[in-house]
Amino acid sequence: MNSGLIFEYINSLHSIYPQLYETGCWVVFFTLLYIYGKIRKGWWRKILGASLDYHKFHLAAMQGDRGIDEKTREFSMALLWAINKQLPSDLSHGGGRALWSSFLGQKTALNTCGSIFYEASRHARFIDLKIFKLNDTLLSTFYRIFFVESVFSPFAILFMDLLFILSLIKKPDSGAARLYIEMKKDMSG
Repeated sequence: MNSGLIFEYINSLHSIYPQLYETGCWVVFFTLLYIYGKIRKGWWRKILGASLDYHKFHLAAMQGDRGIDEKTREFSMALLWAINKQLPSDLSHGGGRALWSSFLGQKTALNTCGSIFYEASRHARFIDLKIFKLNDTLLSTFYRIFFVESVFSPFAILFMDLLFILSLIKKPDSGAARLYIEMKKDMSG
């Protein structure tokens, strides 16, 4: 079959049924986006799982460090609880529902991080400031997990991939983008 004949047929369809042509383009776009999301979802799950392991390790290390004050130890315990207990509970209902519950103010892993941030801010002069960095990157990880596990995952994964590519170009010194770059290095190396 000649490719010119195919394009001629598509053009004739476009002139006869303009809405059908536009609808077909949207269907193709969303189908490709869905397939892309399915392909990349496994990679992001590995990265985000490695990020959770990183946070568990550092928060557990804070528990055992005798040089850490009691308030910081309390905050690290709460963040570990959010990872080990609250996150699986949130995801049992799906990522989208957990996001919605967070926005409604219900008890979720995201809201636990928010509570820790506000409480730690009140004691910022007396606690170890590493808890702020860990809380910040953990919050980013929770958001990404909720989006990857929701119905918005194809859009979220495309957006996360674009941000990841930008972070590879800019090479940030700290923050969530730097954490995900390091997680990728650990996975591939």
